[in-house]
Amino acid sequence: MRLFLLMLVVTAIEVVLIAKVGNQIGFFNTFLIIVFTAMLGSWQLKKQWRFVIQKQQIQRTAPSDTLIAGIVLLICAVLLITPGFLTDIVGFLGLIPALRERLIGFIKRHVNLQATHFFSHTAHAEIDDTGWGKSNPHQPHRGDRQQSNDILEGEYERKD
Repeated sequence: MRLFLLMLVVTAIEVVLIAKVGNQIGFFNTFLIIVFTAMLGSWQLKKQWRFVIQKQQIQRTAPSDTLIAGIVLLICAVLLITPGFLTDIVGFLGLIPALRERLIGFIKRHVNLQATHFFSHTAHAEIDDTGWGKSNPHQPHRGDRQQSNDILEGEYERKD
């Protein structure tokens, strides 16, 4: 629901901005600016993607950093291709390496906190054979299956 509202608000702001700029400089010039920023953004995206990959190869940064940088660049690409001025500004900000590194650090801290919170609540929960925790109030414990604690070990040999 939040994403829908965000998209709705951003779209409304974009329409107002495009209309105001169109009134000031004309429809054709506004259209050219929108197309130009999309092309410039695509070119910068390719350039920054190469930069991220080379940085990962040279500095041997963590693959998670490269993955997060790739996701940020993908989001920037979508924002730059989306017609509008506000989305272009946010997309171009994500292409600036210093701002992107700060954003990656924020994402890593936020995801780490979320994961720590999640695992601290589930680490001591009892899990039954259905995969649901016995203490989960939304899913009742299913006692229709017998839980087996037997461990089977073995070796096999393939004969072709």
